[in-house]
Amino acid sequence: MTDTNQPLSKQCAYCGQLRPLSEFRRRTGKRAKGQSRRGACRDCRKARGAADIPAPQVKAADAGQRTARAVSAAAARQQTPAAEARPAAPKLHSLPERSKDSKAAEPKGKPRSRAMQQGRGPQQKGMKPDPQDISALIPSAKGMILMRGHSDKGRRWHQEIDLELAVTLVREHAAVIVNRRTIRRLYSNKDFRKYILTRDHYTCHFCGLYGDTIDHLLPRAKGGHTTPDNCVCACNECNQSKADQLVEEFMRR
Repeated sequence: MTDTNQPLSKQCAYCGQLRPLSEFRRRTGKRAKGQSRRGACRDCRKARGAADIPAPQVKAADAGQRTARAVSAAAARQQTPAAEARPAAPKLHSLPERSKDSKAAEPKGKPRSRAMQQGRGPQQKGMKPDPQDISALIPSAKGMILMRGHSDKGRRWHQEIDLELAVTLVREHAAVIVNRRTIRRLYSNKDFRKYILTRDHYTCHFCGLYGDTIDHLLPRAKGGHTTPDNCVCACNECNQSKADQLVEEFMRR
């Protein structure tokens, strides 16, 4: 409806009489239309200002109708059995009830971990393995272990090696275990050479003379590694003549 089709009068919500629209105040809300008015006429507003507020007849009538409907609905419910009025809803699934003690034992606000749900207890975090315990190593999905170290100039480096090599390096005291997937190389190339020569007092392992080179007891060509347990001090002559022979073969000569 447009503004021209709006009624020129309105029933007052307090006195219940038809009054012209000019005696009602306009509504100022966002949803108010052009001809929408408030419920009290001018005379009722004056009476409210004088603290002589008459009971709103229209609202009282609406309240009486609601009360009558509520009474009739209550009477109908009394005549109909409760079981017939509300059929029991079928249960979709039933969950086992937990005791109050188990609910109280659970911490509030924190979800249970998978280990706790499977009954294995909480995981202990922060426990570092023994640096020499090779059984603590767990390879990645590709079967690799991360090895890290530092160069002669102090720069850090890292690379991935297989589990067998990592176990050998830890067992022969060339590396230590940092965590279950990482090991750390103990010596750089320069530090390792100095360590071997100092340990053997610059004495050749084969002839007992002065030595300033490093030789592998098990040659690298036959599976040996550069570790403190597999390397010894040797003189230049013994190192060159031994080549890739085993220690037993070289000492027989």
